[in-house]
Amino acid sequence: MRIGLNLLSLLPGIVGGGETYAVSLLETLARISDPSQYVIFINRETHASNLFGGEEWCTVTCPINAMFRPARYVWEQLALPLQAKKYRLDLLHSLGNMQPLRLQCKSVVTIHDLNFHNRAHLMSPTRRAMLRYHVTQSASAADHIITVSEFSKRQIVELLGVSPDKVTVTHNAVKQRPTHMVDVELLKQKYGITQPYIIALSSQSPHKNMSKLVDAFTLLKQRRGDGLKLVLVGHRPHKSGDLARALNESSARDAVIFTGYVPDADLASLYAHAEAFVFPSIYEGFGIPILEAFAYGTSVVCSKAASIPEVAGDAALYFDPYNIEEMAKAIDTVLSNDALREELICKGKTRAKLFTWENAAERTLDIYKLIAGIA
Repeated sequence: MRIGLNLLSLLPGIVGGGETYAVSLLETLARISDPSQYVIFINRETHASNLFGGEEWCTVTCPINAMFRPARYVWEQLALPLQAKKYRLDLLHSLGNMQPLRLQCKSVVTIHDLNFHNRAHLMSPTRRAMLRYHVTQSASAADHIITVSEFSKRQIVELLGVSPDKVTVTHNAVKQRPTHMVDVELLKQKYGITQPYIIALSSQSPHKNMSKLVDAFTLLKQRRGDGLKLVLVGHRPHKSGDLARALNESSARDAVIFTGYVPDADLASLYAHAEAFVFPSIYEGFGIPILEAFAYGTSVVCSKAASIPEVAGDAALYFDPYNIEEMAKAIDTVLSNDALREELICKGKTRAKLFTWENAAERTLDIYKLIAGIA
């Protein structure tokens, strides 16, 4: 069986969940199947990152930049089908929500979520229309659809008019643990952090709800009056964005620390030494950071929106992501109750073990065989 893997949408270091899915799935497929049966189609950014340089599979670098979406869409629709024919593919799996609409081989597409529907008010009309068209048409053209949660499957079935039998859920998991975690004292010096602190993953995307987290943290600081810090890992805010405005208006802005990008070993240690991990998102197709926090022994306080309860189960304390008062109260409850925090940590470690890339890769291989007609 000759399988093509379409990674043209991948943006290393920018789209975290999509990158974790692609890298972890491919690493696991290489362990449990023959890497030489795969042909991987990547963009210039992925080639420069050398994410897939160490395996035995055939890697084809296409002359496009994923950041320039129009060129990527054109290449995906017009050139990739010709490449699939050239490499005599039996099946093409597109991992980034959309696929070529005309192929001579079988096809599978992974649709992570329907963000153009759920975040419509946060997107430009042009971007929303492009996504709606390409994702809807891809769902129709594909022989099978993979998605990452039962929540996303329900939306795909209901909003795109797809048969439930055409959609398979393969849950995400935590990417491979770093070989070591950095000493917490070194982290404090490196990022200017003092304990105690709560941690969250910063993002410029409005649906990640960072501005309301800052508002809730401000309220929390006013009530607690202690040295608690909020550590935001990842993207720093745009000067004109909601997060920047929330920080400028916050009386607790001096207690908010932005680390920028951090290596995996640093992130693991930041999780492990936090009092709690807060995940305030208003929309997620899955939510891998929740499992990361579980795996590193951090109590989780999170939104009850979208797929998040499906991932966190009974191992987190929930809040309404639109309610600042409720968010602040939930965080304070976990920080003030040692027994509850330890209970959540214990449940989280157990729950994290339910999600593995081995399970995801094995189910994906089963789909390939089914669609390609191999017993």
